[in-house]
Amino acid sequence: MIYLLGSLLILALTPCVAWMMQHFQKASRIFALVLVLLISYTIFAHIIWENMEIFGWKAVLAALSGALVFALGDGYFLGGSRKRELSFVFLIFIQIFLFFHATIDGAALVSSELPAPQILTPGHRHDQELSMSILMHRMLFEVFIWKFFYDRFGSKAAYGVLFNVGFGTLVGFFGSRLLFQAIPSSFGLFEAFIGGALLHLVYDYVRDRIRGHTEGSEQGHSHN
Repeated sequence: MIYLLGSLLILALTPCVAWMMQHFQKASRIFALVLVLLISYTIFAHIIWENMEIFGWKAVLAALSGALVFALGDGYFLGGSRKRELSFVFLIFIQIFLFFHATIDGAALVSSELPAPQILTPGHRHDQELSMSILMHRMLFEVFIWKFFYDRFGSKAAYGVLFNVGFGTLVGFFGSRLLFQAIPSSFGLFEAFIGGALLHLVYDYVRDRIRGHTEGSEQGHSHN
C-alpha cells in the first residue's frame, strides 16, 4: 500500500513539481538526469537481466513489447497531437490511453502487497525495484501531461487528467491483486513488460536532449 500512496502523493504534487521545474531549470535538468540514470540501471540490472535468467528470450520479447506499446502510444497521443488539431474525439482517445497507462502502472505497484510465495518465480523477486522505478517514472511523466493539458486547455482540464490517472492507478492496483494471486508464474514476464515500458521514458529523454542540442547548434550557426 505504501507505493500506491506514494504514487498518489506524487500525482497530487504534480502542479507544484511542474512549477518548480519551470522556475529552477538547471536543478530540474540535473534531477531529471539522475532519475533517468536510476531508472535505466534498475530496469536493466534488476528486472530485464534477472528475468532473462528465468524466462530467457521471452523476457526480452516482453520488454520489447512494453517499450513498443508505450512508445507508439505516447508518440501518437501526446507527441503527434502537437501537430494536428486536438478534436474532442481525439481528446477522448487520449484519456482512454492515459487511463490504460495508469492501470498498468497501478498493477505493477501491487507486487509488494502480495505474500512472497504468491508472486515468486524460480530465481529472483524485485517488486521493490519495480515499484520504485514506477514512482520515478511518474515524477517526470505526470509533469509532462500536466503541462501538455495546462498549456492548451487550462487548469481545470489538467486537473481532470490527473484525476483520470489517479482513478486508473487505483483500478490497476486493486484489480491486479486477484490476477497475480491466480497466476503467479506470469509475474516475471509482466515485470519485464513494465521494464520495457518504462524505458520509453529514457528514450524520450535522450531524444529530446539530442533534439535540443541540434536545434541549439543550428541557431548558433544561423547567428554566425
